[in-house]
Amino acid sequence: MGVGQAPDWVLNGEPPPPVLWAVVNLDEADLEIARLWHDAAEAALGPMISPVGAPRFRRVHHGFHGVKVRCHSWAAMLHPSLQSAHVTWGYRDDPAHGPVEDVRLGAWQHEEPYLQLDLAVRLADPTVMPALADAVVGVVRQVGDRVDLGYGEITDRVRMGPSTDLDYALQRRDEESLRDSHRYLRGYGWVTICPAAIGKVLGGAAAMRDSGAFTEVAELAPGGLLLRATRTTLDYDDAAVRRVFDALRPVLPPGLPQQPRYETLPHLVLEDASLTADPAPPAG
Repeated sequence: MGVGQAPDWVLNGEPPPPVLWAVVNLDEADLEIARLWHDAAEAALGPMISPVGAPRFRRVHHGFHGVKVRCHSWAAMLHPSLQSAHVTWGYRDDPAHGPVEDVRLGAWQHEEPYLQLDLAVRLADPTVMPALADAVVGVVRQVGDRVDLGYGEITDRVRMGPSTDLDYALQRRDEESLRDSHRYLRGYGWVTICPAAIGKVLGGAAAMRDSGAFTEVAELAPGGLLLRATRTTLDYDDAAVRRVFDALRPVLPPGLPQQPRYETLPHLVLEDASLTADPAPPAG
């Protein structure tokens, strides 16, 4: 990329713009839901990559079906032999035409029969984060209204693979976390998706609204909950993380999470959720 094509944040010596990342886990490899994931994302995010009058964005597809494959469409990637499928939307080395730099969608079968769908959006213009946040929440909600998800989250960091940050901090095995996803919530984030069984244990949408931990609580059609902590990830500070942890404590897996030696996991409360919280000190 030539100097004249560099993004403004590079030329001005600013930090890179934020990334918004969503992931949902299905209990089976439902390829119709994988198609919905793609179509909902394109409807919501396509205009933010390529506004009216801009050229069409480029699409690059690849994945594995036992061997490495390349196709010309997302639908062609979704074969029953699917191990993974990816598509990237954007203008590659050319300057962005809209507020979104690029979008990456993925579908993974890390552990059979489970399917993970992910979505990563990189911004060219950080000022549109509120609009992007609403768009990505809308994509996740469309999928959550169609199937009872084992887990889902939207956050500002990417962890590849089925492990959540909480799994990693607890050293939980992937197969255990996936198998018990309707018994223990696999993690928590800026937006957290709870399956129906866990939503019921939490007392439903009314109890989560009353907790004061969330700016948005939506009951999904199959009975699960979508819980949004703050307006955007930029507002998701330590105090907000603590409120979410306290609200979800009854359904989090037991154990003391620990920061790994060579990686910092933000947005985690390093306490055993199964232990009773310390009582508030007496007044005066």
